[in-house]
Amino acid sequence: MNLRKAQISIILVTLLVSGCFPPPEFPDVPNIRFSSLQYIDYETARDSMVLKFEFEDGDGDIGLTADEIRTPYHPFNIVIDSRDSIVRYSDPDVVPPLYLVDPLGNVTPFSETDNRPPFNCSSYQVGNFTDIGTDTFYIQKNPYHNNLHIQFLRKKNGAYTKIDFASEFGNASCDVVDFNGRIPIFDRENIGRSLSGTISYAMLSAGFPIILRSDTFKVKFYIYDRDLNKSNEVESPDLTLSKITLSRD
Repeated sequence: MNLRKAQISIILVTLLVSGCFPPPEFPDVPNIRFSSLQYIDYETARDSMVLKFEFEDGDGDIGLTADEIRTPYHPFNIVIDSRDSIVRYSDPDVVPPLYLVDPLGNVTPFSETDNRPPFNCSSYQVGNFTDIGTDTFYIQKNPYHNNLHIQFLRKKNGAYTKIDFASEFGNASCDVVDFNGRIPIFDRENIGRSLSGTISYAMLSAGFPIILRSDTFKVKFYIYDRDLNKSNEVESPDLTLSKITLSRD
């Protein structure tokens, strides 16, 4: 089963106060509230899970464009060892300690030991470096690359565990590692002003009925603004697919 890459559909309704009325006073750190989660079974390879939530932000700096991939919005940091060698998945000669290097060349300590995990879609990236060639490299994902972060949590015996969509299928495909994504800039002219509204975020995949089945689950999510301020973390109530499935009639 190939889980198709999550695709994003954002519908934004902004509520701006101007003219004779003073704007509402919101903190510059975003605040969000869960509204709903709905599942649409299209009987195709691209079913849709739609998360809807409300937001408020005092300076309106919500959103990233698709081409903003330079620091601090770059996708990942590479890992090097004490010899300044880029760490590869299959390298038997890694010499700790390990360090992280961002695209600007900034180096920060990462691990005193060789802490490479078994292969998984989150910790490794297939890439090409001029002096090495194509290989599978050890990385650390940059949390600021995406400004919307979502986890699905499965409930079992009263406890919740994070669902790793890639590992559910044995990391056979890294097309879908998670459903994190980017809220686009939708009101550039009003950045710096109080902003509130509703965001609908659509996640497309063939894997939802296979992985979630009849399980009880919930979603947990948060956002970052352009200044890297993290919002509050929000959780949905307990849900099941049958409970949130929309009729196509």
